[in-house]
Amino acid sequence: METISLYFHPQQIQSNGSAAGLLVSESAASRILIRNRGGLNKKSYVIKYENALHGKRTIYLNAEEHDPSLIRRRLAYHFFSQIGVLSPLASHVFLHINGREEGIYVKIEAVDDHFLKERHMPLGAIYEARYTDPRIPLFGTENGLFNALSNMNTPMHDAYLQEFLSFIHSAADDEFAARIKTYLDVKLFYLWLIGSACTRHSSHFALYLNGDAGRFQIVPQESRELVLNTLADDDMLLANGQTLAARLLAITAFKAQYHALLKNVLTREFTIDRLSQKIREWHLDICPRISGDPYISGTCSSLEREQTKILHDIEHRQALLHLQLATL
Repeated sequence: METISLYFHPQQIQSNGSAAGLLVSESAASRILIRNRGGLNKKSYVIKYENALHGKRTIYLNAEEHDPSLIRRRLAYHFFSQIGVLSPLASHVFLHINGREEGIYVKIEAVDDHFLKERHMPLGAIYEARYTDPRIPLFGTENGLFNALSNMNTPMHDAYLQEFLSFIHSAADDEFAARIKTYLDVKLFYLWLIGSACTRHSSHFALYLNGDAGRFQIVPQESRELVLNTLADDDMLLANGQTLAARLLAITAFKAQYHALLKNVLTREFTIDRLSQKIREWHLDICPRISGDPYISGTCSSLEREQTKILHDIEHRQALLHLQLATL
């Protein structure tokens, strides 16, 4: 597990919301701007590098106060990546602040130009959604509900985004069916939707316009707000409502594609056999450091019990989604 040390004046965060400081890792040191992003006792943070370190300009350090397992958020990001969704890297780190042990955190990279470069993806515009519904609601999409995140964004990109949002909101059914693939990588959108359905992950996301393909795809991402809501189970397959997902699934060919992709993921990817190895691997990383976390009263045994709960949740969720799939 990587060790990170932060040095800054906490009083500055309390009075101004952010503070200048220094981040020292096992490989380098860098000047940073640090911001508190919530938490009760064990705070979470946003770190912005003054000079990009290893190509990374922003990272998020999440305390995971409400997750006794400390791995559910990391598992969600891992699962998205595993099924083919472009996703940020997440890892566990042990944090020190001004020489004091603050404990185990989940470090998550930001979605930006560097994120694309590290994956050898074509540069393109990136927009952060201001809502967390993975189905992409149609209402309000034309009212500026996306923020620019990339230095590559241009007025031409902004106009194309508005064209796309207007199209999915107002195109007649025949035109929508014929032209949606011009704007959207439908397969990758479905994989994003499936990842959300499996993990019940409801958080912020970004629209990435692939500069070569000229089509949008969805990227799960952290934001300044610390959000990881649990999706309600009244729409387990995320197929209903006045949404982009529902418009796609009203078309027979797209519905068949979603059915096939979801069946494949439930059979091959969202399984205990596939995910338990990572859960156990992370446990071996976390367990030796848990006694150094002043905010955790649990033990390695209690972490193992949390692992068992996660595996039970996976098995239960998989069974429910299989049942729902039969009705699609």
